[in-house]
Amino acid sequence: MRKSKNSTKTEYDGIADIHSHTCYSGFSQLFHFLKYPESVTTPEKMVDKAIKSDIDVLCITDHNEIDGAIKAQKYAKIDKLDIDIVIGEEITTADGELLGIFLNERIPRQLKVEETIEIIHEQGGLAIVPHPFSYFCPSLGWRTKDLPIDGVEVLNGAHIDPYVNKLAKKLFTGYFSNVGGSDAHSPKMMGNAFTRFNGRTADDLYSAIIHKATEPAGKSSPLRHWVYWTMEIAYGVFDRLARPENNKQTINKNIDGFADPLALIDNLSMGEKIIAGCGCVTFMGTPLPLLCGIIGEGWMRWNGHKKWNEITKK
Repeated sequence: MRKSKNSTKTEYDGIADIHSHTCYSGFSQLFHFLKYPESVTTPEKMVDKAIKSDIDVLCITDHNEIDGAIKAQKYAKIDKLDIDIVIGEEITTADGELLGIFLNERIPRQLKVEETIEIIHEQGGLAIVPHPFSYFCPSLGWRTKDLPIDGVEVLNGAHIDPYVNKLAKKLFTGYFSNVGGSDAHSPKMMGNAFTRFNGRTADDLYSAIIHKATEPAGKSSPLRHWVYWTMEIAYGVFDRLARPENNKQTINKNIDGFADPLALIDNLSMGEKIIAGCGCVTFMGTPLPLLCGIIGEGWMRWNGHKKWNEITKK
């Protein structure tokens, strides 16, 4: 049995991260023209980092995809690793993002949130509202209270400001199971925020959420982890451009039969590849990561405070 995190005294002995991402989370867009991968980390590496972080149950919740979670689960079973992997998905509904965990099949995007919850429950899964008051992710906000969900993420590790997590805890404690998730897009972020529960297995976590016997714990990811993540993305894209065949083999080295999640990089035109490569080198070779991180943290704190005032004055 692995040692559990001991930062605070608690009645719960199990640790779960209910919200994490891999390279199967697809691409985001910046300034309407710049696409970048949400993560360049393979499912296997995320599982390995979760074990090192003393996590008992890891929910892989890629954006609108479950292949990364399936691959992680197979990896853990084949290698008989001391961790339970739960198949999940962060689903883009027509109303905001929603986590489905303990899934069997991928759930389509852009359905109404009520329909999405119904499909999750039909699969025997659990519906969790992530970052309900986020200002940079599509969130469900006040609608959360009226939805037939199983839990609310009141501690999201990706929100570095001290406001939106506090809002979620203040407004939703007692209504649903309160959980914490790292929202990790990089191994560095894994396990920063997590959920405590009684037991050590995925079944124990399922039961704990149903019975509202969970406790969010940990903290938001610090600035240095955000800086590392941006550099990891830049290096991952540059490495893919320089050695496309090598990276394809790396992504698929453990389990065959899965689509290559970073193939979009290979399909760029030669001109686009040159621009992307130069951009990556410029970003990694200058103070830009730190500068962007500092500006980003300030922006998050300002928007978090704005959201706090907006909600608490209603």
